[in-house]
Amino acid sequence: MVESMNSFLLKGKEMPILRMLDFIQEKLGEWFYERRKKANEIFHRVSIWAEEEMTKKMELACKMFVFNLDSMLFRLNSEGIEFIVDLKKRTCDCMEFQLDELLCPHAIAAINRRYLQKSDYCSNWYSRETWLKTYEGHVNTVGDQNHGKYHKMYNLRSQNLQM
Repeated sequence: MVESMNSFLLKGKEMPILRMLDFIQEKLGEWFYERRKKANEIFHRVSIWAEEEMTKKMELACKMFVFNLDSMLFRLNSEGIEFIVDLKKRTCDCMEFQLDELLCPHAIAAINRRYLQKSDYCSNWYSRETWLKTYEGHVNTVGDQNHGKYHKMYNLRSQNLQM
């Protein structure tokens, strides 16, 4: 996001300040619209990014040996190292599950063992609904500043400052 902001701000740096602000507003409005549109098109229960991250971890998860300790507690062996995953508490010995609140490969392996829905164990921050709420607002223009009460207030303030 920062790289995108920097690259488009370079395009506007030679503009007069008001035109540059309009340029920024237009770009932000465009970005919000595109992201809102993209979020409305997904059918997953989590954001596209979260789904892609979990997909990357699937290959490793499929190579693990999973042992049930009880219905929600698992012991996993990954390349000779053991991990305990507690789906009820949403924890794993690797700490990734509780720190990111997104599934680690060990949690994915445990969830696959029980045939549970992976998205049920991800933080609400990664949900489609939260993603949609992020972009539900609109970036509105200021409007014509030569009309209306704001123009009159601006002129009054300008006159007071000049005295």
